[in-house]
Amino acid sequence: MDPIKELIEGADPLRGGGELAPDAEAALARVLAAPVGGADKLPPNVRSFAAARRLRNARIAGLLTMAAAAVTAGVLVATHLGSISAVPVPAGTTTMAPSVSPTAAGTASPTATATASSTATPSSLAAVGHGECAKDNVVGTAVFIADLLPKLEVAGCAGEWMALSQSIDGAPDQSSFWMARLKSGEFIVDSSQPYAQIAGWATAGKNNERLSAAQYMDKEFTAKGIPVALRKSLVGEPAPDSLAALGIKTYEDRSTGYKVSFNYTAAWQLGDPGSLSLTGGPGTAVTDSSGQSMARLALGETNDWSTSGCLNKAPYKILDSQSMPGLPVDPALPGQGTPRFVFVAMTSAANDGGPVQAGIGITNRIAGQDGIGCVLDLAVSGPGALKFFSFTDRRPLGGPTWGLYKFKTMDEAASFTQTQGYKDLKAVITSLTITKMG
Repeated sequence: MDPIKELIEGADPLRGGGELAPDAEAALARVLAAPVGGADKLPPNVRSFAAARRLRNARIAGLLTMAAAAVTAGVLVATHLGSISAVPVPAGTTTMAPSVSPTAAGTASPTATATASSTATPSSLAAVGHGECAKDNVVGTAVFIADLLPKLEVAGCAGEWMALSQSIDGAPDQSSFWMARLKSGEFIVDSSQPYAQIAGWATAGKNNERLSAAQYMDKEFTAKGIPVALRKSLVGEPAPDSLAALGIKTYEDRSTGYKVSFNYTAAWQLGDPGSLSLTGGPGTAVTDSSGQSMARLALGETNDWSTSGCLNKAPYKILDSQSMPGLPVDPALPGQGTPRFVFVAMTSAANDGGPVQAGIGITNRIAGQDGIGCVLDLAVSGPGALKFFSFTDRRPLGGPTWGLYKFKTMDEAASFTQTQGYKDLKAVITSLTITKMG
């Protein structure tokens, strides 16, 4: 048989009986060395078997290198030498890269494992234990956290943080927040960290730092090392139409058996009421955004008004008045009238410093007759343990240095009612409510 024909038929995989194919280079050498038939030489543009094998191995190695690089980059690679394209990944998701299995003789199959980016949003991750925004993925460093978790609700997740809302029974608006931080696929509530707990919106709305509820919450985030930019995503905003959302704060006292409260703007601040003529009871003062005292609330006893030291009677004028029938009065003194807010000015009063001394507050006293009065009495006699209460810019019974507002003329005093400062003060004083408890 022709040696070349015999070699070709012997290399036919369908006739080889499962035997390994002979080495093509060695077989060709034997043919060329044989004395029969002669040998055709290969044209210069035809590759030898060795060159073809080297090219094939190079292609396989190149394909493996490209596939491994593609796995590292998180893309899928075609199994041929055509174009390579990345599979688009939806925003906020993590795609696990497939194992790469093409092999060559003596070459191990590289396998890549994708890991979630540390900047991925936890709520986008797919399974429990991989950092998703779910309460089941929360653990605590303290024993009590496990008992507390069933009572908590996820308020929000952002970045590496989760906020859990804890509502007080019967008062959901009094909620506070536990903060968990993502670590190794779990959100951990570390009770030893300063960021572990943050006051709720009701507390934020009652701060005494001249800050709105949102400003106070941002300050808390900054102080506890949580990015302020994440605050809205984590704990949201105050409830719509709530006092906190409107920039209003509330003072409250329950020590007398009555709930005594009033509202004031977030930019104002509560302070020491200082010396008051009402004794034996609580009180507070409110100062405006510049720190100036605006009004003082006092509860307790007072001196007999008939001995208030009135030296001269003087003309007075009520420049503004608003009835406040919801305030309680002593039923034994029905002749004193309904409590009301007043802005009253008095001229030439020897013990009030003149020339025009004004008082702003609540009273139910009869000021005088025929436009002539004595002192600016700005207090109300309340029932029982409430005794007396006063909410005014001055000491309740007047005095030469006790009031804030002094004017040159009555017209100047009247024009003051059109200023924003006056309107703000009136809104605070007329917000006073007093209700019996129990």
